[in-house]
Amino acid sequence: MSITIEDVVKLQHEQLRTVGQKIIYLTIRNGGQENGWASFSLSELARDTGLTRRGLYKTLHNMKDCGLVEIYNDRATTTSKNKYRAIEL
Repeated sequence: MSITIEDVVKLQHEQLRTVGQKIIYLTIRNGGQENGWASFSLSELARDTGLTRRGLYKTLHNMKDCGLVEIYNDRATTTSKNKYRAIEL
């Protein structure tokens, strides 16, 4: 599912102040499987959102601290992707 500018404009939350934060949130929300978890590497998310890995990492952990997303990595293998779940607003 693609993200439209209308999706970004409609998304309102006091902790989602920047366009980058909104795009990350919508990418995770839209990429979720039926259980709500989306599987991405930081490189994939950076490519999909146009943000740097460093900026993405900081933003994701800020969003986690605010309760907007959950982050999980089982570390089963060295190539395990992080799993993210957007908390419904």
